[in-house]
Amino acid sequence: MRIAITFIFSVALAVLVAVLYAFNPESHGLYPRCPLFMLTGLQCAGCGTLRALHCLLHGDVARAVSFNPILALGVPLLIVLALRPQWGYNRCLGWGVAVVVIAYSILRNIT
Repeated sequence: MRIAITFIFSVALAVLVAVLYAFNPESHGLYPRCPLFMLTGLQCAGCGTLRALHCLLHGDVARAVSFNPILALGVPLLIVLALRPQWGYNRCLGWGVAVVVIAYSILRNIT
C-alpha cells in the first residue's frame, strides 16, 4: 500500500510539474489566484510562487527571485534537507521558517 501511495504521489507531482513547465502562470488563467491579494490587495508570502517555480523550471533564477525571493532561495535548502534526512526537522528550524515568512510578508507590503 505504501509503495502504491508513493507511486501515485510521484506521478501526480510529475504531472503538476509538467503542466507548470508548459503553461506560464503569467499568460494562462489555468492557475488559482491568491485569495488574500484578491480580497485585500496585500501580497502574502506565497504570492508569486507559481511564477517563480515556472522560472526556476526554465533556469531563470534571477527572474524567479524577482517574483518570490523567499521561495527561490528556499528551494536549494529544501533540496538539501530532502537529501539529508538525518538532519531532520527541529523546533528551531520550524520557528525560524515561521519568523522569516511572517517578516517577509510584512516587509513586502511595506515597500
